[in-house]
Amino acid sequence: MKKTSRYSEVLKDLEDTVDRMSRGEVPIDELEDTVKAAAKKIRFLRQVLKSTQTEVTKVLKDMEEEEAGEDNL
Repeated sequence: MKKTSRYSEVLKDLEDTVDRMSRGEVPIDELEDTVKAAAKKIRFLRQVLKSTQTEVTKVLKDMEEEEAGEDNL
C-alpha cells in the first residue's frame, strides 16, 4: 500500500503546484525549479501507473489461467 499512498501524496503535491502556478503565485525566480520539480513528479507518477498496469495485467492473466485450468477438471 505504500506505493499507493506515495502516489497520492505526490499527485496532491503536483496538483497544489499547478494551482499555485495558475494563480501566478510562483515567483519568476522560482519558476524554472518549480517546473523541473513538477516534471520529476510527473515522471514518477507515470512510472507508478505503468508498474501498476503491468501488475494488474499479470494478476488478471494469472486468474484467467487458473479459471481455464479449473474448467479442464
